[in-house]
Amino acid sequence: MSEDLGTEGRQRLLIEVFEPSPISPEGLENTKSTTQGYNLPYEFGPGFAARRKNAQDQSIAFVYGWTPDYKRLLTINIIENAPGRDSLADATEFFRQLKPLLLIAPK
Repeated sequence: MSEDLGTEGRQRLLIEVFEPSPISPEGLENTKSTTQGYNLPYEFGPGFAARRKNAQDQSIAFVYGWTPDYKRLLTINIIENAPGRDSLADATEFFRQLKPLLLIAPK
């Protein structure tokens, strides 16, 4: 799922759910380490938030969160460009609200 918020067709917000996760537990840990990510609050479950640059040298705030068995992965990516906004905080809030709907599998 993505929302095109750009004037030239560029995605500014990208929300994706993967099942199975394309990234191994070790890959997630490596990504967290190389991006200097920090753990999400305990009540959010396993995951981390960080910033990185894309191929166009734009800053991306992102959150990766997964199920304890690593089978499902939810990612939120926001291109940082809104004056006065904390895109990393926004991505984390999107994750908090969407996790119960998109990451937790129905029983």
